[in-house]
Amino acid sequence: MNTFTKTLLTLTLTCTLTLAQASPSPAPTFPCCAVEEGHVSRPDAHAPISVMGDHTHAQGGWMLSYRYMNMQMDGMRSGTARVSTSEIIGTGGDYTVAPEWMTMDMHMLGLMYAPTDKLTLMLMANYIETEMEHSVRPLTPLLNAIGGDEFTTRTSGLGDIKVSALYRFYLEENRKAHFGLGLSLPTGSIDEKDNTPKPPASMGAPATFDRNQLPAPMQLGSGTFDLLPSLTFVQQFSDWSWGAQASGVIRLEDENANDYRLGHQFELLGWAGYNLTEWLGLTGGLSYGYTSELKGEQKDVGRDGPMMRRSVTSAFEENYGGERVDVIVGANFVIPSGWLQGHRLYVDVRLPLWQDLNGIQMETDSVLTLGWSTSF
Repeated sequence: MNTFTKTLLTLTLTCTLTLAQASPSPAPTFPCCAVEEGHVSRPDAHAPISVMGDHTHAQGGWMLSYRYMNMQMDGMRSGTARVSTSEIIGTGGDYTVAPEWMTMDMHMLGLMYAPTDKLTLMLMANYIETEMEHSVRPLTPLLNAIGGDEFTTRTSGLGDIKVSALYRFYLEENRKAHFGLGLSLPTGSIDEKDNTPKPPASMGAPATFDRNQLPAPMQLGSGTFDLLPSLTFVQQFSDWSWGAQASGVIRLEDENANDYRLGHQFELLGWAGYNLTEWLGLTGGLSYGYTSELKGEQKDVGRDGPMMRRSVTSAFEENYGGERVDVIVGANFVIPSGWLQGHRLYVDVRLPLWQDLNGIQMETDSVLTLGWSTSF
């Protein structure tokens, strides 16, 4: 962890403790959408932008939003310990190919509408771009086929569409709570291919570097219908607020069309927001996430390497899932005047504090989310 990251984490924890000790003066409303000419809601009316389904709307309210998310993964981990490339594909390693780094860019377009004061409907579509760099065990047939000891795979396209409903069941003074229930539709492709190495098919034959089926991390969707439950609580004071949310992803099918199923997911998070001015608020929080192992063998993903070795770590189900704790640091902006009055801008960064990963897999370094929204 570099000096910048350590400093950022220290400032975040200090800010969180300060907020927790602040004297609570209750505010009577939960401003979200414009209710009258010239009304601008406060910055902390929304959670950090990476938190989904954090708020509801008044009857007849609409919200259009855009999010950009960038995830950076660099290096491998087994449990809580880092693992070097040489340990994976070197003399004592079990694999032929090891991922080095991965980036994922996701563009998310969202729409919310409230047919009643208690019920808010959500729709979200996304476009994903993924790139992964790999190192290869230095075996002459593979090096000749690839033209070196590294190669990169890339995929892009539409991901899974999500439809959800949020129901506010509690509103008392400065506190409210709602539960959510959504469905992820398998619209993202699970048949993405790119050039990957394959060992010689027989003695004396050359290795190949052709388009082959890619492992699950490079696919654009889950391939299954997934249930998206959530429960959210928010409490607001005169100049700050806090909230908590439990959410999950429950795979509703035993396997997809390629004979595997991604792991179930659970997240528990808490956040706080503090308004510096009527147009700027700081946000921070902590998140715990759990993902279970992938189930099944991924169809058409090569598992065998040369010399009785395995192919790539991501081809094997035991190298999926685990636990992670993130710190969240961000800011919310509300444009106070002009023709963009009431429009919101957001930024937040998630940085892992602790990771315990199953098998051998890539560790997460950071997740950056930028956003914009307007309510009408």
